[in-house]
Amino acid sequence: MNQKYNEEMAKLISICHQNLKNSKICQAYLQYRNISPESIKKYQIGFFPQNISILKEHVSERFLQDTLIANINNYSNFSKYYFLVFPIFDEYKNPLAIMGRTLLKEKDRKALSLSKYYNSSFSKAKTLYGLETCRSNIMKNNDVYVVEGNFDVISMDSAGIQNVVGICGAQFSKYHLVKLARYTDKITFLLDNDDAGKMSMERIYKKFSNRGLKLRFYHLPPGVKDVDEYFKKHSGTKQTFIKDIEAYIPSL
Repeated sequence: MNQKYNEEMAKLISICHQNLKNSKICQAYLQYRNISPESIKKYQIGFFPQNISILKEHVSERFLQDTLIANINNYSNFSKYYFLVFPIFDEYKNPLAIMGRTLLKEKDRKALSLSKYYNSSFSKAKTLYGLETCRSNIMKNNDVYVVEGNFDVISMDSAGIQNVVGICGAQFSKYHLVKLARYTDKITFLLDNDDAGKMSMERIYKKFSNRGLKLRFYHLPPGVKDVDEYFKKHSGTKQTFIKDIEAYIPSL
């Protein structure tokens, strides 16, 4: 990424973050998800502007097209379908992209054949959500938790577990492994509590268990689908969470 790209992405992230105060729907949704004002500020969560023409007064049309945020006709899923925005940074806090989550109801989304998530262009296989905020805590604890989604990261962080990153829809890759190995030799996986999550941990174990790092695998208690839901149901602290998760042993 060049400097101009970083500057325009940083400007877009700031605009979205400032725009959050203009959306009562977004604010109510984040409150429902127990996302505190402190977390909103820390992760620079935002709401995508509904008027692309106004946005073009602040960032270039070429930038919007190159990042797949808008096409040549100024059409954008981000602006048309009410997207909550999660900024993506590299580990050095350079802005890379935005991830969007539509707030449309599921029946409306399905009627439009619209995915729940929509992103600007970036390589998920080389990016870990939240790494820029927790590098020092990873080194301090000599351990990192790997979870799936943005809300999983934020929920753990809010509970005092601040050495956590998210893969956000990607498979855990060799690039993720190398990136984390710069800061710790211990990686703890805590993926979604479903068959897909277990299959992912099996794949990770078979692919990376001989790379000289300590890989640990855990699963959540029955009745919760992911880390975020655990904290909603249990209002857990760091101590109770660590006590409640159970070791998962991948098959050989």
